Amino acid sequence: MKTSRLKSIVIAILALVNVFLLALLVSRGVQDRAARSRAEAQLIRLYAASGVELPAALIPKTEAKPACPDPVRKPDLEAAFVSEILGPCTAQDIGGGIYRHAGENGQCLMRASGAVEAALDRPISDPDAFSEALFSAYGYAALRSDVQSDGSGDIVAVRMLPSGMVFNAELTLHFFRSRLLSATGFFLPDVEPAESGGGIDGVTALVRFLDYSKGSGEVCTAVTDVRGGYLLQSTASAAQRLIPAWCVTTDVNRYYVNALTGEVSREA
Repeated sequence: MKTSRLKSIVIAILALVNVFLLALLVSRGVQDRAARSRAEAQLIRLYAASGVELPAALIPKTEAKPACPDPVRKPDLEAAFVSEILGPCTAQDIGGGIYRHAGENGQCLMRASGAVEAALDRPISDPDAFSEALFSAYGYAALRSDVQSDGSGDIVAVRMLPSGMVFNAELTLHFFRSRLLSATGFFLPDVEPAESGGGIDGVTALVRFLDYSKGSGEVCTAVTDVRGGYLLQSTASAAQRLIPAWCVTTDVNRYYVNALTGEVSREA
């Protein structure tokens, strides 16, 4: 047999194998999508049977956020952050994982857990612009503001990581007549997520939440948002720990489903 003819046969066989594999891949994809559609439809029916509306568009299509290493505390970064709030100040380690920063405008306690407690009196001509600059510099995204025309009110932001929101790491700035009087919440440095998730998916999280709501007697009539992100926790072994989680928002409250354990907790 001529070499050219043999090559043609081999090429034809390889082409048929590729076509076969592609057909298997497409078939598998179709089956997976069909199975997911059935699971979503069943989930919506389960919610409806419990008197809770679950819009299909809210059911997550993605996996849980990847796990993160424990954040490493950076006193120098904390000092820079506090100086943005207080103005010129000095830091003192007072023990117990607490740094006290003090300046002519007030003082701020920074705890190992990331908790921020600042009491001060500092004139701020434009609270919105000041807050926007602070938030953007340290990885926060503004959530809400009720500052009035006289410069009084609160501006709240939440910590964002490249891989998602840290739901309970909020920072609140309180203003009164264009004077910053307090800053409370949580501060944490940047962390890099692991390459893979490994947690429960959004459908499973919603099943866990439904089981929780039935067992605990929590009453709601609609789910209004579902998203993946992280919870900031403090444990005996780690002052700051980021746990992958799903946030389920209802017409009554927000709930968090631990993506590693499936445990459900209500926002305090």
